[in-house]
Amino acid sequence: MILRKRFERVEREDTMSDRRASWQKKVQRIPLFIGAFLLVYYANPDPGFHKILVGISLVFLGEGIRVWAAGHLQKNEVLTVTGPYAYVKNPLYIGSIFITTGFCIMADNIYLLAAAFFMFCFHYIPYKKKMEGDRLKRHFGNQYEDYDEKVPEYLPRMKRYSDQKGSWRVKHFIENSEEGILLIVLAGIFLVLSRPYWTLVF
Repeated sequence: MILRKRFERVEREDTMSDRRASWQKKVQRIPLFIGAFLLVYYANPDPGFHKILVGISLVFLGEGIRVWAAGHLQKNEVLTVTGPYAYVKNPLYIGSIFITTGFCIMADNIYLLAAAFFMFCFHYIPYKKKMEGDRLKRHFGNQYEDYDEKVPEYLPRMKRYSDQKGSWRVKHFIENSEEGILLIVLAGIFLVLSRPYWTLVF
């Protein structure tokens, strides 16, 4: 009876924590949408072919990493240690860094790039470490603590953390809503590249 009550209490705490984290994530997306609007609006109409090429390459590299990670990630079900998670703890965020850098290069806007890195390093990383780390520790206990100790946050290790096998699955890709991110990225590329022609329409 005591164990059952304790289990129910932990479940309630996890549910409240997940709801709070979900609300905080929605609030945190507001600056991202503002930044995306400013990036497109103030994009240089003629950044040069080399900047467009480098920018698009970084965007696709970043989205490729995110797609790879999303197809392996099973939130709250198991501790994911396959795919890119066998080498680094935060592949989705690494992908986002490449995407952001690529878009800023395409738009030829160093100021937004500096602002994005400042926000990421001094606000998002500490928040993510605290909230995500606590949640994963509650769910997976010692298993996560060992993973947390041995796998780097952002600089991949050379050797796989585990020999556990896992294949990329469309199911996980969709459950993690990465198809929506992919569409947003493609739309962003279109908007930035079409910037020189806006005066013909508006």
